[in-house]
Amino acid sequence: MSKYLEMLSLFGVGGAHPGGLAFSKAVLTKAAPPPGEPILDAGCGTGQTAAYLGHLLYPVTCVDKDPLMLEKAAKRFAAEGLTIPGYLAELERLPFAENQFSAVLSESVLTFSNLDSSLSEILRVLKPGGMLIGIEAALQKPMPENAITQIKDFYGFTVLQDETAWKQRLLQQGFQKADFIPAAFENNAQEPTTEMDLSPVIQPVHYDTLTAHYELMQTYREYMGHCAFVAHK
Repeated sequence: MSKYLEMLSLFGVGGAHPGGLAFSKAVLTKAAPPPGEPILDAGCGTGQTAAYLGHLLYPVTCVDKDPLMLEKAAKRFAAEGLTIPGYLAELERLPFAENQFSAVLSESVLTFSNLDSSLSEILRVLKPGGMLIGIEAALQKPMPENAITQIKDFYGFTVLQDETAWKQRLLQQGFQKADFIPAAFENNAQEPTTEMDLSPVIQPVHYDTLTAHYELMQTYREYMGHCAFVAHK
């Protein structure tokens, strides 16, 4: 696990993906399956989006490879009166049967995984006609190779690519169709972009990591962006 992911876990950052929950809601308004269809939150983090879906009465299942994140998600679900099962697992090895979910949601998770293996597993657990809803980092324009290396090393990204490359990978892996979702959002003061559930003890090095993250985003803001897509099995 990268120092960045470890920092997110200890700080209990919810909505760490671009735009946070407000953007997730905008995307899901356009891409979510009909109510009642089973959804897998693949890399649920602190469970922020899963809880939102749970309140909409979707049957939600969560998976994350970080036990601390799952612990914080379970705490959230209990506080909000939700029963949402959570499993400790990696995207590359999902502990579910084939054709089980109508939708799989990935919010800034695929970028940290072995992409081909993760997409293969997601296809396996999706029902025929099911969809992958993704919110992932994407380059806005070509980035110098040394900068790409710096970003990958700091965050633990396995891939950093633009929208065209995302679509190519999805189709090459076996999805029948992949479309991008133009889901603009406004940052509502009543709904912060991120929230935190701090662990009792956080060492200074993790505050340093948080500071480094903000500095990198500032330095490379002209290159770093995000995309939202829906890909159908």
